[in-house]
Amino acid sequence: MRIGADYYPEHWDKERWKIDAQMMVKANIKVIRIGEFAWSLYEPEEDRYDFSWMDEALDYFNQYGIKVVLCTPSATPPKWMTDRYPDIFQDDIHGNAKIFGTRKHYCFNSDTYRKKTSILVDKIAERYAGHPAVEAWQIDNELGWSNTTRCYCDKCKKKFQGWLKNKYKTIENLNKKYGTVFWSQIYNSFEEVIIPRAGACYDTCHDTQGQNPGLLLDYDRFSSDSVISFMNESVDRIKKYSNKPITTNMLDAAVNSGTGIDYFKCAEKLDFVSWDNYIEFQWGIAQAATVSRDHALLRSYKKRPFWVMEQQSGACGWSKMGPTPTPGKLRLWTYQAVANGADTVVYFRWRACPFGTEEYWHGILNHDGKPNRRYKEISQIGFEMEKLSQKFGALQPKAKVAIIKSFDSEWSHSIHKHVEGFQYDELLLSYYRPFYDMGIAVDFVSPEDTLEGYSLVLAPAFLIVPEDSRNNLENYVKNGGTLLISFRSGIKDESNNMFQETVPGCLRELAGVEINDYDPLLEKHIKVSGIFGKGQADLWCDIIEPTSAKTLGYYVEDFYAGKSCMTVNKVGKGNVYYLGCDLDDDAMRQLMEYLSEKADIAMEFMNIEGVEISNTTDGNQNAVFVMNHNAYPIVIDMNHSYTELITDVKIEDTLTLEPYGVAILQ
Repeated sequence: MRIGADYYPEHWDKERWKIDAQMMVKANIKVIRIGEFAWSLYEPEEDRYDFSWMDEALDYFNQYGIKVVLCTPSATPPKWMTDRYPDIFQDDIHGNAKIFGTRKHYCFNSDTYRKKTSILVDKIAERYAGHPAVEAWQIDNELGWSNTTRCYCDKCKKKFQGWLKNKYKTIENLNKKYGTVFWSQIYNSFEEVIIPRAGACYDTCHDTQGQNPGLLLDYDRFSSDSVISFMNESVDRIKKYSNKPITTNMLDAAVNSGTGIDYFKCAEKLDFVSWDNYIEFQWGIAQAATVSRDHALLRSYKKRPFWVMEQQSGACGWSKMGPTPTPGKLRLWTYQAVANGADTVVYFRWRACPFGTEEYWHGILNHDGKPNRRYKEISQIGFEMEKLSQKFGALQPKAKVAIIKSFDSEWSHSIHKHVEGFQYDELLLSYYRPFYDMGIAVDFVSPEDTLEGYSLVLAPAFLIVPEDSRNNLENYVKNGGTLLISFRSGIKDESNNMFQETVPGCLRELAGVEINDYDPLLEKHIKVSGIFGKGQADLWCDIIEPTSAKTLGYYVEDFYAGKSCMTVNKVGKGNVYYLGCDLDDDAMRQLMEYLSEKADIAMEFMNIEGVEISNTTDGNQNAVFVMNHNAYPIVIDMNHSYTELITDVKIEDTLTLEPYGVAILQ
């Protein structure tokens, strides 16, 4: 467990490097990430390369024992390249080129750009593979950021047509799968197939694309595959020269959401995953439970320790700034990452840059480069992490609960959102939040992942359920598992068409229910009652007809008052719960407490609002993180005696935490 900083040696006079290196060592900063935007320095003119600046930087920081994550610089193609090869540009959904002047303006399917990227990655990897400072590699930067996964240029159109031909073999098969008889959309060849640019029915105000839903879902899959293929080319290039671990920095499911990349597939060739965590900035303020959920997602993509490659360290934004982190929050956010499975936290950035788009993006240091309050707080964290790392290996939460995260379902939900206000990741968060409140760890799993070892599995709005995944669920339950399925599950095939079976489609027999009527709640709110107490639905109501299931909840108003809203079905040694509606926070909390009790999952401590608890292990020893996200002190009644590992103080009856305070107990 350790901390680092994102550093840009090219932004500062070399005389400053010494001050920075000495300050880093004093703060126990062990690693820096460099080079992700430096293409024009490596190759100032086509085929003229200059590595002297990086040679000098690596050699210099190596003298201080500071390790380096070295990046491939493909996020920012230089001006000479865009002038000479305009075919590398992305096109937006209207067919307009995303021009030079910001970043991420390249097309993942440009053969020219892939060739140029591969040449430079080869040269960087060959030159620095054996450098003692380099301990890991980062591919590109924030792949898919700012809606750049989906490009709509003619290069993508041609490659998409080939992707479809490989998948469907014949155009007749594609027409059948897509249902192109609707609106006279039948294709006579793969060369006729369009890419889903903005058409006559495109309406951003109402989230309406208007194109064929099968085509849209396949384009999402193709675009995700294109990004992953681009990334994997660089991974393969580096591995020819280096056995050091490789990552890329991902984005979260909340404030920065919408990359359109299947992160489970993206993670397959990576040695570890990392992500960029901004909690309070220009584009919004994330709730603590949301950040915890995003850490859990990252932990789940590889089922191993992850990094935070960019951790907020100051007030930040491009044209405006969010609030400066309140004293104690940098420390709290760091330990929240560690408690959820991170073994390295790298702060963005070391020092605020005085020029460029991000001149408002404050780092550990302000523009003046002087030690300040934030540097002092991070120095304290560095000291504490050094102490903890001498006692523990990488710590991981012990999860007995899993939530299924399906990227196919996510993309399908975004194409047709069912009802105003529906958002897939927000629904998943509503299922995650009660466990966060109870201090119960949750993993996220792909539809293909094994469910063995989990006492409770939740499948909210699991829209597209391939046959193998359905069998996976059935075997899990038959062997004694507890499964909850929600509304809008199992009702579409893999071509994004509605099943002609009664809802919930392919999950009907497993759930032991039929839904012959449902109510999308546009400007309606329906009261419900059941084992979760009283509650309210605000999005959706499936009017459930139990076949083999037993009713556990009822609607109490509207034309379906007295009808089932929740059921349980005995299957083999296990149970399948079906929840036909969304629930307010209180009812959802009571429901998850009920299911946890049924699945023999216990809380560690009495719950206190705003306090996050994480039970972790390194495989040999256990530690409990207690984190106060409140702006006021809290007192927790303890049920055991503990030692607080940072202060070595014995904790007997009660634990008191200051605002934004952290305790690590054993």
